Amino acid sequence: MFQISMKMLMAGAVLSSALVQQAQAEPAACPATIPIGLTTPLTGNLALLGTQARNGAEFAVDEINAAGGIAGKKIALTTEDTGASSTDALNAMNRIIDGKPLVIMGSMISPHVFAQTEAVNKSETPFVVGATNAKVTSQGSKWLFRTHVHDGQLADLIPEYLVKTLAKTKPGIMAVADDYGLGASKGIQAALGELKVSPVAITSYAPSDKDMSAQLLEIKDKGADSLILFGRPSDITLVLKQMGDLGIKMPVIGNTSIVAQTTLNNLSAAEADGGYAIGGMIPQTSTDPKIIDWAKRVQDKYKVPADNFTVSYYDSVLLLKSIIEKVGCDKAAIRDGLAATKDWKGMLISYQADAKGDLAHTLGIYRNKGKTPELAGNIKEKGF
Repeated sequence: MFQISMKMLMAGAVLSSALVQQAQAEPAACPATIPIGLTTPLTGNLALLGTQARNGAEFAVDEINAAGGIAGKKIALTTEDTGASSTDALNAMNRIIDGKPLVIMGSMISPHVFAQTEAVNKSETPFVVGATNAKVTSQGSKWLFRTHVHDGQLADLIPEYLVKTLAKTKPGIMAVADDYGLGASKGIQAALGELKVSPVAITSYAPSDKDMSAQLLEIKDKGADSLILFGRPSDITLVLKQMGDLGIKMPVIGNTSIVAQTTLNNLSAAEADGGYAIGGMIPQTSTDPKIIDWAKRVQDKYKVPADNFTVSYYDSVLLLKSIIEKVGCDKAAIRDGLAATKDWKGMLISYQADAKGDLAHTLGIYRNKGKTPELAGNIKEKGF
């Protein structure tokens, strides 16, 4: 009787263990097509940036689907245009949420993401963004993750490189007057203060402005020996052209819009030459044949050169694929998978989630040689 009972207990334990293992091994079932939403500006003055996010995400989805999808299930990417306003961005997000996506990707436009976060939180959907305002991941959202470097990192590293490496101590600051630019300007001023350096002029311009000559002349007249510049490719192009027109010659350093191919395409070699940037990784500086081929295929398809945001959103989709393959189509499990990301190798950098939900901690240092950006080296955020 004792032997029978022991056998029954052992059999029960084996069965219980098998059931636990099965429950752990079987991810949540996915629908016939896996729905992913994307909101990004495709019209208006931010469209140049927004299309880079769309291009990266769409290119990754097309590659995955062509290779058989995720466990045989194709991805269905739905994209909504946010335009240039936060109100339109929220409306676009509400349309995406109505479609009940498994994951939502938001754009790199920080005011749009701030406007959308509460709605996404209520929907309890993983939210992956490239928005660069440092405070984006300080909203207390357990659903929001960022796969691009942010201006808090740049605000620390650009002044340090300018002062310690380039030996410039009288910079002027010029930034686009939105959450992205003004947040960066504030952080840069604080970092300069820690280096015992005071900017000789602090200026800004509206995203729609076409003439920045007054700001540039103010910076020149106050004796600046360098310019820290934060903006989008279209307005960075205008600033650099107007510097040439005004005969203002000084080192310029800022975010990667300075070395973005879309900026360089609209500048002469003289206008672009010597510009420095620290920021997300761009494929044009790579010597890896696979990355060169990838960048060529992206440009052939979209007629727009891939930039750091294209890379970030491409990597984001592939990261999501790797997580869904492990945990299935359960939103909370995908969120937990994003939060547990460690040393996941993307195209140009590895990603690791911190406590806030930031995954990108490696930045590039670039310098334009004529119209060709060159990678001077990589630099990591402190602690990574």
